[in-house]
Amino acid sequence: MIRRLRGLSLGLAIFLVALAVLRWGGWWRVAEVRVLGAHHLPSESLAELTQIVSSANILRLDLRGIRDRFIADPWVKDVRVCCHPLSRKVIIYVSEREPVGRVETEGGSAVWVDAEGVVLGPADAPMLTGVREREGRVSPQAAQAAQALERAKSELSPFLPRFDASDPDCVIARSDEGLVVLCGPIGRLPHTLAILKKLWEEHQAGLIDLSAYSEVDLRWEGQIILKPR
Repeated sequence: MIRRLRGLSLGLAIFLVALAVLRWGGWWRVAEVRVLGAHHLPSESLAELTQIVSSANILRLDLRGIRDRFIADPWVKDVRVCCHPLSRKVIIYVSEREPVGRVETEGGSAVWVDAEGVVLGPADAPMLTGVREREGRVSPQAAQAAQALERAKSELSPFLPRFDASDPDCVIARSDEGLVVLCGPIGRLPHTLAILKKLWEEHQAGLIDLSAYSEVDLRWEGQIILKPR
């Protein structure tokens, strides 16, 4: 009986030592890291994050810390980390934010935003300018307006290249010929753009001469007020 107890104690001790060696030693390191779903995440950030994971012992991985590091990047919306200790593989599933529009902030930075208004990264040639940014976000209304302008860009940009949203209660657009368009609140801009596209189509068809007007006022629901030059 005593011998059996000694044998069990010795076996348990060997098991604990082996477990400690595996957990705290340097032999059971991550052999492979795969990141799935990352399409917009900058390659430098991705390389840095995978390097951190691949240098760790798989039995001591800080899964919450890995997730927090990925989530810290504005492109990343959600992350799921799966560990496979026997094969020493780590698979990281990334859900990214999708850019919907470009804005120029009050500080002059041109950036992409997603549907929730999260600022994602640098952009070029935004049509919506003067947008207020707070803690890495613009308002959902600004994001919706930027998305609507992306869809209308090919049609409207030759006519009205910039929409100034520095006063969100009245977005103002100006043509290269000096025509001023008062669009009303930024939240109504998607609706206002449909009216502007119709006016531009009628101008191109010769049904109306917009060059004869200095101002188009669309601030009032159901009304188009044209001010002659």
